[in-house]
This record gives sequence, structure tokens and C-alpha cells, in this order.
Amino acid sequence: MIAPETPLEYLAEYGQLPEKETTYEPVLYWIWLAELLGPANTHAGTLLDIYGSAKAVWEDRDSQCFAKSIGTAALHRWQAQPTTPADFAPLAAQCDELGVQVITFEDADYPLALSRVADPPLVLYCTGDVRYLNAHNTVGMVGARKPTSYGVSAAQDFGKALAQNGAVIVSGLADGLDSVCHRAAVQAGTPTIGVLGVPVNKTYPATNANLRRQMEQNGTVISEYPPGANCDYRASFLQRNRIIAALSKVLVVLEARERSGTMSTVGHAQRYGKTVYAVPGSIYSPLSVGTNALLRDGRARMALTAQDIMEQLELAPAKKDESVASAEAPTLPLSDKAQKVLSFIGARPVGLEELAEKTQLPIGALLVALTSLELAGWILSQPGQRYILK
Repeated sequence: MIAPETPLEYLAEYGQLPEKETTYEPVLYWIWLAELLGPANTHAGTLLDIYGSAKAVWEDRDSQCFAKSIGTAALHRWQAQPTTPADFAPLAAQCDELGVQVITFEDADYPLALSRVADPPLVLYCTGDVRYLNAHNTVGMVGARKPTSYGVSAAQDFGKALAQNGAVIVSGLADGLDSVCHRAAVQAGTPTIGVLGVPVNKTYPATNANLRRQMEQNGTVISEYPPGANCDYRASFLQRNRIIAALSKVLVVLEARERSGTMSTVGHAQRYGKTVYAVPGSIYSPLSVGTNALLRDGRARMALTAQDIMEQLELAPAKKDESVASAEAPTLPLSDKAQKVLSFIGARPVGLEELAEKTQLPIGALLVALTSLELAGWILSQPGQRYILK
């Protein structure tokens, strides 16, 4: 017998109307699917090719196609503990309370660059201004967490020049060269994108909390890990590296060991067909083994100046105001506390604890003064909360 096609035919055949399935807010379907698949799932792209949306996946959850398409690990999770989109309503409410914007794969603000890879994050948790997620001329900048002074100088010079000439810097908001590159963008007053390897409501390292707040004023910080997520940090930082690579039109490697998280980002960039640049370093430095090997093996182009990268992005150097002398010192007014802090900073890097002892200022007031000095262009921040005169 042919199956009934209308509610009246169904009623005549079975004596009752078919049950109507509960519908949910669109964002809940996406959070449900993202949590079911887990981060960096290589089945995500294929699943979207088949179904087109998270809602369509949910509606087909009892089929063989669903079981085959989500992959073995997700299928085991589903069989062990089935969930519904409604289960994630408290998480969506928590994001709203925290001021975290949830961007799903079908949202207009979702990065087009991420939609083109096989393992996209289906949901991004964001703070700051999400419009920069689709910025043109994005430059990924990555490097060692415990860099040499050479690496720090390269990151400052490349980051500043690229930011001032229209590039949007993408990095991991980690300690070391990530932080140096983000600060270069903040000091240039240009947007920058930070990609976290921790839940979006955390900042790692915690000492970058102030830098993050500055970035959120003119840029965005994103994570595929929601508030309260239980991350395996050994995996999550490597997983987020693919997002840095995918978001970046080109990737710049400043300093890297032969085996490192930085080199994993390079691997993702090459998998996605992105152009990779490397800054050459000393043959005697362990932190230049990775970058020099990239150049030796032809896996990266050599970057000697920011101009090399700007040419790839077709960025024209910013015009300078000829009425301003090139040697002119910063002229922004400084508070009494900032001037006091500045008097204890010179060519030798000085740490936060030493400055606190010398200035006798509370840590909060000291950090405010240091931030104003950075933004005014008087000092440079180095890894480990150390500062030098610019």
C-alpha cells in the first residue's frame, strides 16, 4: 500500500495524526553537532556536503547514513550517551551572560576561509568584534614561546610593519612571539585575531589577560572550545593551529624548533595550500633549526623584510606624513605614575616584579602605567612580562 502523503490520509489510515518533532533554535542544532563530532573532526566537511545543515543531520539521526557519516568516534559517543539540541540551551544562555558571541557555520560572520577546509570548526565562540573574521590580507604569525632576542626583534619589526600597512595579524595569543605580534598590532591601532587553544572564557597564559582586552577593542578572540569545556591541552593547542593556518592568507614563521607546535601550524598551512614564509636565523640557534629547514627544503619562501610579504598581499607601504620628523619622539601625555615607571626602564629588559619593587606601585596601577607606555610608543614588551625602552 502506498504510504499516506497528507495528515488527513495519515489519520484515515492510522486513526491518529503523526507526532510533530520538537524544533529548536538554530544555534542549538549547531552546538549539538559540534559537541557530538568533537574538535578538528575530519568528517565535518563531508557531513555538511551530505546534509547541508546541522538541523538536517539531527532529523536524520536514526539513519544508516548518519551512522556512517559521523565517524567511528562520534558514533560511539552517540550510542553511549545520546544528546539533544535542548541539552545545550544552558550553554547558549551562559555564552549570552558572558558576552560571548556564538558564530555557527551558517552565520554570515562565519569566516569564509574556514568553510573551505575539510575539518572546519562548526561553532566558534568569540569575544570582541567578529567582523574581522572575514578580513582580507590576514597574516598568520607564529613562533617560539621562549624566543631569543633575535626572534623578538623580528616579530616586533615584521608585526609593526605589516600591521601599519593594512595586514590583519592572526596568532595564538600564547606566550612568546604570539604575544609580541599581537602587541605590535595593538600598538599600531590595527585589528588582530587571537585563536585560543583553551575555552573562550579563559586566557592562557593568564598574564595575557590585559593584552586580550586591548585586542578585543579593535579585533577579536576566538575559540572552538565553549565556556567550561574540559580540554586536553596537549591536543587542543595543536587542534587550534589548523584554525590559525586556515584563517591566514599567508603564514610567517619567525622562529621555530624542528619539532614544535609552530611546525604543526606550517603543516596545516601547506595542507590548505597557503603560502608560507620563514625568517632565516643563525645556524647555531636551536630555535632557528625549524625555520632554516623550511627554507632549505623549499617549503617556505624567505622573508628578509616585511616588504617581501606585503608584495605577496599586494599591500602598498603606508604614506608617511613628511611634516613629521622621522626621529620625533612619542608625544602622547603621560600620567605621573607612567613617568615614574618610565624612569626605571632602559635598554636592559626589566621584569614586572623588579619594577614593582622600584616604583612601589600596586600591581594593578603598575600594569595600567605599562600599558599606557606601550600604547604611547615609549617601551616594548618582551616575553615573561619584561620591558625595555623603545
